[in-house]
Amino acid sequence: MRGSAKELSNTKIIEQWLYGRPRRTQDAYLRDVTQAMNFWDNPPLEAISLGCLQSYQTYLIEVLHLRAGSVKRKISSLRSLLKFAHEQEFIPRNPAIALRSPKVHENLHERILSPQQVRAIIAAAKPGRDRALLLLTYAIGARISEVCGILWKDFTPKPDGTAVVRLLGKRDKWRSVRVPAVVWSEIEALRGDASDEGRVFGLAPRQAHDVKKAAVLKSGAPAEASLHWLRHSAASHSLEAGAPIHVVRDSLGHASIQTTDKYLHSSPEESASDYLNL
Repeated sequence: MRGSAKELSNTKIIEQWLYGRPRRTQDAYLRDVTQAMNFWDNPPLEAISLGCLQSYQTYLIEVLHLRAGSVKRKISSLRSLLKFAHEQEFIPRNPAIALRSPKVHENLHERILSPQQVRAIIAAAKPGRDRALLLLTYAIGARISEVCGILWKDFTPKPDGTAVVRLLGKRDKWRSVRVPAVVWSEIEALRGDASDEGRVFGLAPRQAHDVKKAAVLKSGAPAEASLHWLRHSAASHSLEAGAPIHVVRDSLGHASIQTTDKYLHSSPEESASDYLNL
């Protein structure tokens, strides 16, 4: 055995588990694991049992009332850590193998705004930075962390009035997305004398969510609508308008075409029954 969890502290084992992963992935995994360890009062990894995992999963569902998808993600982080610790022989058994995950109810269609709602939200934002932020987020279907991280040097203007922006997405992968002329003109107007290294919007994701919240409340759109709903809506609306699925996949930075394919089946407004002679 390479060393028990008692001989190696939880911190050292977690450091080895996270080593080599993208920084954002490390941060997300560490938050999930830290929350669970605090719930259990920080026991050594080898003391974590199936009962511990079940009680924590119940806590996430029944006390914190997290969505099934969020619960599944947090438990997935623990599964990954315990699998690693077992494979490296830091713990004698992996209790997560026997843990049943909650069934995820697919409700993507509930998080897709209509084109009219999107236009209302953007129109309700303050002219200038706030409006440009929401307009760009929707136009390129970006994650808010990607939008908040854009520097002026990440934009490349084109002769036709459009621009191309480089985005740093999940797993620290870069992708380039075309920005329509009507969107680029609003963004370009914000620059002033900002340097190439300056952040375009100068906002942290939490501040960007405040911008969204104010616009949503003023627009009359569903109060629970988040900035990520604009991303969902961009994917759905572009596919409905006939955009090739591989173009939408690449623009949104999906790792798999299966992820993008969900948006083709996210609208309950159309059904096979519409084509039946009833």
